[in-house]
Amino acid sequence: MGVGLNRFGRGLATGGLVALLLAACAETGGGAASSIADAPAPITDPVVAFAASASPGAEDGVVLAGTGQTARVRMVRAYAAASGRECREVLVRTGGGTETRLLCRAGTGWREARPLIRNATASP
Repeated sequence: MGVGLNRFGRGLATGGLVALLLAACAETGGGAASSIADAPAPITDPVVAFAASASPGAEDGVVLAGTGQTARVRMVRAYAAASGRECREVLVRTGGGTETRLLCRAGTGWREARPLIRNATASP
């Protein structure tokens, strides 16, 4: 009977450790699986401002803050990520090429996120 209690005690301790680790991941946003960058994207960034208010399929022209270059932006899609956050995928076209930016809501702001799949954007 003493052996049964030991096994039960170890199982309880292991279960408690797992629960503690899961709680820590929930608090920090998910450890290694997290795809949200640490720094919030400033709402003064015209691409972020567009993403925050546009609907999928919407297009507009913006002046990029860092370069002063004019870019064409298109909201590709808006979706709820597995984390529960609202995310927006925006296609940014400049004379130098095209890039995709992924932004996810973080509290009252937005954060850059790394896409899980590269080149997964559908053709315009």
